[in-house]
Amino acid sequence: MTTIRTLTIKYALLQSLYWMVFCSIYGFSSLFLLSRNFENQDIGLILAFSNILSVILQPALGTVVDRFEKLTLKWSLIILSVLSICLMVPLLFSTVVPAVEALLFIAVVSLVLSMQPFINSFIFETINSGLKINFGLTRGAGSLAFALTSYTLGLLLVHFSTTILLIACIVLLIAFLALVFTFPETPISEVPSTLDLKIDKPLTKEKDLFFKRYPRFLYFLIGAACLFLFHTIVNSYLVQIIHSLGGNDKDFGLSLMITALCELPAMLGFSYLLTKRKSGIWLKVAAIFFVVRSILFLLSGSVFMINVTQLFQGLAFALYIPASTYYVNQLMQKTDHVKGQAFNIGAITLGNVAGSLVGGWLLDNTGVPQMLSAGAIAAIIGCLLIFYSVRTDI
Repeated sequence: MTTIRTLTIKYALLQSLYWMVFCSIYGFSSLFLLSRNFENQDIGLILAFSNILSVILQPALGTVVDRFEKLTLKWSLIILSVLSICLMVPLLFSTVVPAVEALLFIAVVSLVLSMQPFINSFIFETINSGLKINFGLTRGAGSLAFALTSYTLGLLLVHFSTTILLIACIVLLIAFLALVFTFPETPISEVPSTLDLKIDKPLTKEKDLFFKRYPRFLYFLIGAACLFLFHTIVNSYLVQIIHSLGGNDKDFGLSLMITALCELPAMLGFSYLLTKRKSGIWLKVAAIFFVVRSILFLLSGSVFMINVTQLFQGLAFALYIPASTYYVNQLMQKTDHVKGQAFNIGAITLGNVAGSLVGGWLLDNTGVPQMLSAGAIAAIIGCLLIFYSVRTDI
């Protein structure tokens, strides 16, 4: 029992350190890049390329892990962390050529994003060995750490330059590395096949029937992409929204903290929600609150109203993520589970990329109100598609 408790604490700390790193480099990405004289449109391109590269890296790295038996998940995390630190060091110096700076930032963010599935798989190695680690608790600790980090960094940025973000990231990654080294070595053969990250084989005629078996699933994916187009706009360009209303970096950090804290109840309590209603119902509820949140963002005339609007994150994004995962799993035949989840993640990533590009272009060529209007339109379209495509009996 002590072993399980100790391991749960260690995994919670591992998740916490990762999400603190994620907050420092990704949550404050717009603020950092603005300080290095990048335009909003450039920031959109950088974040879009970071997401695309991470999608390519994740299955590619998984394939490498599969081919080399001695390369365990533990050592994969160590290598990714060391590479991230090495790439961050040149970024500490603002004298780096802007194009090189952009490439370094894309590489760092894509590596940090790519660490996420490896951390989840690392934890599930232990769960599948028979130890009942509370994964929801460890992930909840990550969200709490993200919230506290965002508020702390917001306070620090009032007094220090954005270089403090990189320093914090490097220090946190070193702590993350030190913690990873304390875990015992686990043979890669013990990683369950359900967590296999291999690149899928080319589509066959049989696989081409996938969307015929689930006739409305494509509309669900398009709806998800639209919802996350809005979600990415307000998350990636929150600092610009806050500044347009007279707020400062401290206000930005506080707003991020509120957002992260609001995610905890739905994510930790989703198993209970499933005992009351089916996952399809919760998906539709989440879609409605994406729209509510988008309209409130558009109508907000003060930083206080933005923070009130952020409270609805707990009924939108935080509800959507577990609901969509359960829904796809229950909708599909066992042989289509992995494929369905891959499409689900792909749709969200597509929304992230589109939101980064559209948001950056609109900020540079029009302004914050126009950007938020586009986000609201996307959220409404996404909600309608979710209502059309999602079944409520599963």
